[in-house]
Amino acid sequence: MRPWTALFLAITCEVTGTLSLQLLAPGSPGLAAIITGGAVTLSYLLLSLAFRRIPTAVAFAVWEAAGLTMITVLSIWLFGQHLTLLQWLALGGMVLGARLLHSGTRTGGHA
Repeated sequence: MRPWTALFLAITCEVTGTLSLQLLAPGSPGLAAIITGGAVTLSYLLLSLAFRRIPTAVAFAVWEAAGLTMITVLSIWLFGQHLTLLQWLALGGMVLGARLLHSGTRTGGHA
């Protein structure tokens, strides 16, 4: 499996597992635990595949930033949750940080 494919599948699993808690836990906590546990386990397995070719700092930063962004946007859309301006700025800063890590690695830059 290609490393970036594994990483994006890992993100999808993380998002699915996290959102299943919100969707299922109130009425079916056991089902929520099973789906979340399976999705998070699969997410980490896929993340470990990504680590083989993508530097750990980059893969983990992208996994976290993309996952949190997707969870946030989907929570706004699905559950009517709201963010303050400061929270939007923090989310943007996290995405920018992941992007800068990726750019620095791709161009061979070092901190």
